[in-house]
Amino acid sequence: MQNKFLKGIVASLAIAVSGVASASIITGAVNIDNGHSVYLSTDDNDRGDLISSAFNWQDTDTFSANLDAGTDYYLHITAVDVGVIAGVLGEFSLTGNDHVFSNGLTEVLTNTQDWSVSSSGWNNYVDVTYSNGTNGASPWGLRSGVDSNAEWIWSADNCTHCTRYFSLAITATAEEVPEPSTIAIFALGIMGLLSRRNKKPY
Repeated sequence: MQNKFLKGIVASLAIAVSGVASASIITGAVNIDNGHSVYLSTDDNDRGDLISSAFNWQDTDTFSANLDAGTDYYLHITAVDVGVIAGVLGEFSLTGNDHVFSNGLTEVLTNTQDWSVSSSGWNNYVDVTYSNGTNGASPWGLRSGVDSNAEWIWSADNCTHCTRYFSLAITATAEEVPEPSTIAIFALGIMGLLSRRNKKPY
């Protein structure tokens, strides 16, 4: 009887561990005229950790990074222009159900509804209001690997030879789930107590 009960606990433990939600993963694909760095931050006023960078707008830069359950993030992009026209183009997605973008979805494009921009750094943000058309617009043409509905966005002053700072909120949708090791230790403790309780004295 005791062995059957303990086997039931072990089976329940296996189910619990397999059901632990893994961290979300953010993936992205961007073309930025002329160069960029992509960061992941837990503070909208802090640059965060570098996850990708490039300085060739013609090549689509792809990246991915893990997000911890229960933690809010900000996707930060530093965009540098050295020519006559500037733009940020991209598509982004989240796997899992731990996080959503500022639009409440697990997918978002560059657009004038969901992004903020600053001309001074990771502060003093304003809504993005400038768009130079969708993917395929002149002078860039169609950039492969990015949704055709993504917009080439920039700051409203449409500056050239300047740096702009783009931000997108990523919100946690659930509390952090305990690590599998925590569940295992807890279950083993219960099993030990039950074993001692049911042990017959000699």
